[in-house]
Amino acid sequence: MPARASNSDMGRTVKGPSKALTAKANGAEPDSARKLDLSALRQTPGFMIRILQIENFEAFYPHFEALKLSPVEYAILVTLRDNKAVTQSELAAVLKMQLPNLVKILSRMEETGIIRRKRSARDKRAVELSLSSAGERRADEASRLGASFNAHTLAPLDKRERAAFLHMLARLIEGYRPGAI
Repeated sequence: MPARASNSDMGRTVKGPSKALTAKANGAEPDSARKLDLSALRQTPGFMIRILQIENFEAFYPHFEALKLSPVEYAILVTLRDNKAVTQSELAAVLKMQLPNLVKILSRMEETGIIRRKRSARDKRAVELSLSSAGERRADEASRLGASFNAHTLAPLDKRERAAFLHMLARLIEGYRPGAI
C-alpha cells in the first residue's frame, strides 16, 4: 500500500484540529496564502464532502495514470462489469450525469473497443451497454488499481471506522432518495 500522504503532501497545511487551512493553488502563490478559519465550514457536511471529493480526484489521476482512466470511466467499467444489460439511461441516472455528456464518453470508449452498444431486447428505444473482452480485461485491471486506491483513501481510518464511514455515506445518500424523509 502506498505511504499515506500527509496533509502538506496534498497541497494544504492543517494547523490544529480544525482551525486553519492554507489555501492551495487557486491562482494564489503558496507564500501569499493566508491561514483561514474554517471551523464553521468544517461542521458543514456539504463542504467537507466536496473537499474530500476534490482531494480524492486529485489523488485518483496519478494512481490510475497507467490506465489513463478518469473517475467516471472507472465507474462505467466497474458498473458494466458487475451488471448485465445496463442501458445508457440507467447508467446516466446512477452516475448522476446528463445523458448527452455520458454518451460522449461512451462513444470514445466504444471507438477504442472497450464497450459495445446494442438496442435493448426489453425496450427497443433503449441502448444497452456491455464490455468487450478488452473492456473486461480493462475493468479487471481498473479493479485491482481501485482496491489499492480505496485502501489508500481509507488508510487514515481503522478497519471498524472504514466500514462505519462507508455505511454512513450510503445512509446519507439514501436519505436523498424520493420519499426517504
